[in-house]
Parts: sequence; structure tokens; C-alpha cells
Amino acid sequence: MAERSWKVSLLSRLIISFVIIIAPIYGLGIFMYNSGLEILRNELSNSMISQVSYYLDNLETEIRRIQKLQYELLNDNDINRMATISETLTNIEIRDAVLRIRNRLFAIKNSSKYIKSTAVLIPGAQKEITDSGVSEFSSEKFGEMKAIARNADASIVYDGNSMYLIVPYPYSYTTERDPIFLIVSELSPEEFEMTLKAMKSKPDEGAAFYNFQSMNLIDADVGVYLHEEIRRRIFSGIPAETAERAEIISISGTNYLVAYKISGYFRSVLYKYIPENTVFEPLNDFKGWFAVFTVLSLTVVVVYSTYLHKFIHKPLSRLASSFAEVKRGNLDIHIEHDVDDEFRFIYRNFNSMVSDLKALIEQTYTQKLLVEKANMKQLQSQINPHFLYNSFFILNTMARTEDYENLERFTEQLGKYFQFVTRSGADEVTLQKEVEHARIYTEIQALRFSNRVKVCFEELPREFSNIMVPRLILQPLIENAFEHGLSTVKRDGILNVSFRKCGDELHIIVENNGENIPDGKIELLKQKLADENTVRDEEVTALQNINLRLKLKFGRKYGLTVDKIQTGWFRITIAVPYREY
Repeated sequence: MAERSWKVSLLSRLIISFVIIIAPIYGLGIFMYNSGLEILRNELSNSMISQVSYYLDNLETEIRRIQKLQYELLNDNDINRMATISETLTNIEIRDAVLRIRNRLFAIKNSSKYIKSTAVLIPGAQKEITDSGVSEFSSEKFGEMKAIARNADASIVYDGNSMYLIVPYPYSYTTERDPIFLIVSELSPEEFEMTLKAMKSKPDEGAAFYNFQSMNLIDADVGVYLHEEIRRRIFSGIPAETAERAEIISISGTNYLVAYKISGYFRSVLYKYIPENTVFEPLNDFKGWFAVFTVLSLTVVVVYSTYLHKFIHKPLSRLASSFAEVKRGNLDIHIEHDVDDEFRFIYRNFNSMVSDLKALIEQTYTQKLLVEKANMKQLQSQINPHFLYNSFFILNTMARTEDYENLERFTEQLGKYFQFVTRSGADEVTLQKEVEHARIYTEIQALRFSNRVKVCFEELPREFSNIMVPRLILQPLIENAFEHGLSTVKRDGILNVSFRKCGDELHIIVENNGENIPDGKIELLKQKLADENTVRDEEVTALQNINLRLKLKFGRKYGLTVDKIQTGWFRITIAVPYREY
């Protein structure tokens, strides 16, 4: 009955909500009013967009034309001679060249109202030639202009309130090579302002040209705060591509219709705005008819929104955030709901689910750790007995043959060997200690096989010394090489132990030229090592032991690989992850 009651309650709320939302009379009136308002707004928006687009396109065309004149000037013979071989020119030749360059610059300046001045900066000739004369060359100014041009990603570059069109020669922004001259046209912000003022048809209208890179603003009026609000509300980020749009924004209680177009060429936006009340003033007479409806509508919306927020949105948001916390691993979360409704039922079941999930995870995780710990202890214990048997046989032989010199050395090495095995119950050691232990074992076996086997055991590079590895992963492989590979060799047996860094892995390689293992047997061994569930037989028990412990420690990517490198040669490789320690 409790579950049924909250289901009915939820249904009642939804029915009441829909009845309020679709109230037909007010909805029809609002629809008629908004339809007329929207038609007028769209017409005005399209008109403003067309005007903004027209002015911006004309401005782009004009700036492109100026840049084209600058690029044509790059090939001017007089400028190139002054930049490259000015020291070979006579004073008369320099004077004539300067006059010709000045005339060309003067022609460029007079070709557009937007050009304030045009100059050529030639460091090779130590001259700055302008449309009005020759100025003293300034290395500091040349460096500033060069840096501005190199760091710019738009046609017009800015330095404070100054605007420039800069063309270097050679024309390249991708290298650190210094240009041999710069063609610099300074643009007139005042002319840009005059163009923006021409876009206005009413006193309360406004227009502005804003650059994304330099955050430079050219305004037709002194409306700094208004423009800052427009940029903050609409143009806070640099759009990815050219776009044009019109929309209404509210600033300080006043609605503005703003139309803008973004120029990828300028990396700028040109926008025009007009107060909405100026546009829709003729419709004010109709507002009285909807005053009562509007007040009532706002009241209903506020009440309904508050209701939804408190009883639906807020509980759902809290439930969603709680699920997110569980997803991030927080299983200690507990949520409560004060109202006796459907959310209290959901919250209680959520808390119960999280509690059960936490208990299950802890149980499974603990069980897994215990099983893995037991498995590794059991697997490690399987390695030790074989060497013990062989050691006693060797001691017996040395004592019987009265080989006391080697007996003393052998017992010392044997002591170190068992000291390593029995000193600590730790499952992991540094690779340096593991290699030292394997080296001692190899030296012990080398005494046994001294007349038949040659051992080459490389030094472990220092950078790998502190890698933590499971105990007894290398010595059993060497034991396997002696017992199953080199034990039948009469002479010229070879055992190599080496270390190689391969990307982010360290490979420990054990090679021997003992028994010639058939290819089929090698493939079977590879399959057994790849399958962690393979039933272990006596021949591969040690290898599977080590392979399993390495995978438990480092993951499935690592472990043992075996292969046949040439006739009679068998290689086992240990792969462990490597990083700087």
C-alpha cells in the first residue's frame, strides 16, 4: 500500500503540472503576441545582419586590396637593391631610388582612406622610407614590427591602440630568419570609427569592431561598459569558423538586439546593437492586454518551478550525484529524504544497494588477495627442493674426492644461497638481489659442470637494479637450463645470461645450446605458458610457476616467452616493466 500511495501521488503531480502548463486561453494569447513580435524581430534581425555583413565584406575587400598593393611592392627593384646591395650604390642612385620608393608609398597611402601612413623599413640600408619622406632607421622599431608580424595570426595586427598591415620579405612566419625589409601600413582607427558611425541610423544605436587576438575595440561611441557586457555575454570565446547571427541580450535591465558577423580573415567581429524597446515601441499598446495574464503566468511559473525544483529536480539531482560518487568508488555515501514520498523509497533502496555492494566488493577483494597470496607462496615453495637435492650430491662428491679448495668455495656460495632463500619471507626483492642470487647459483653449477659448460653471465646495468620482482624468477630458469639442457652435454656447452632494454620493458634472457628440443615441443610449451589454466606437468612446472607469478605481479602482458633461436639453442626471456627508479 505504501508503494501504491506514492505512485498515485506522483501521477497526481504530473496531471496537475500538465494542466497548468497547457492552459489554453493564455497560451493562445501569448502565441498570437509572440508570433507578431517574432516576425518583426526576424525582419529587423535579417536587416541588421545584412547591413553588418555588407560593411564587413566591404572592409575585408578594402584591406585585401591594400595588402595586394603591399605584396606587389615586395618585387620592387629599388627596394630590393636598397635592402641587399645598398653599399654598392652611389649617393645619387640611393637618392633616386628613395624618391621612387616614396612616390609608390604615397600612391598606396592615397589609395585608401583607411591608411594613415605607409613605410618601408630597410635594415640593410639603415633607412625608414615613408610616404612623406625618409626617417632615421630604428632597430628597436624594426624588431617590434617584426615580432608583431610573426606572432600575429590575422591580417590586421595591433600594438596598443595602433593598427598595422605588415608584410615582411622574405614572406615567412614559420622560421626565425630575419626579413631583409618590412612594408608597414599603419591604419587609421578614426576612419574605422567613421565607418561604424555610418552604420547607425538612430542615436541610441551602436556599432563596434572587436579583435579576438589583441582584444582591441573600435567603437562608434563611448560605450565601453556596454561593449564589455556584449563581449562577455556573447563573444567570450573565439568561434571556430566564420558565422553571422542576431540575438537579444539583456544588460542592466535593458534588452538589446545585437547582430554580428565574425571574420576569420580579421580574427575579429563586427557587431551592431539597438535597444529592443526602440524597435518594438509600436507594440507597447498591446502589452496592457496581457498584463494580468503575464503576472498570473509568472506567478504560476515561479510556483511551478519551485515545486519541481524542490520535489523532483533537487531529489533527482542528489540521487544522480550519489550514483556518480559510487561510480568514482565512494561506497560510504548515505542519503536521506525528509518527505515521505517516492524518493524516500528510492533513497532507502539506494542505501541498501550501496551497503550490499560494498560488502560484496570487500569480501571478493579480500578473498582474491588471500587466494593470490596463497598461490604465490605455494608456487614459490615448489622451486626449492630440487636444488637442495643436487647440492647435497655435489657436497658428497667434493668430500669424497677431497677437493677441499672448491669445497670451501662451494659451501660459502651455498650458504649465501640458502641465506637468500630463508632470510626473509618477503614475496618480492629488488632485481639486483635476485640477479646476485642467480649468479651465486650459476657459479655453484659452474663448479659441477666446469669441464663441459662455459658460462657467460652479464653484469646487471645499474639503472635496472631497483626494479621490484617476485623472488626466485631467474635462478629456476638457470637450473632448468642445466638440468634439462646442459646436463647431457659432453663438451662445449654454453650458458648465456643477458639483459636488454626494449622500449618500456626489460628483457632478461637465458640461452643455452644443450638439448635440441623439437619444434612441436616448443610450440606446446608456448601454448601452456599462454594458458594460465593449463594443467601443469612435471616438465614445465617451474616455467609455469614463474610465468604465473610474473603475471600476478605485473599483468598479463608480462611473463615468460620461449623460442628456438637456432639448431640446438633454446632461449627463455623474462619480460618485466621498466621505469626510472
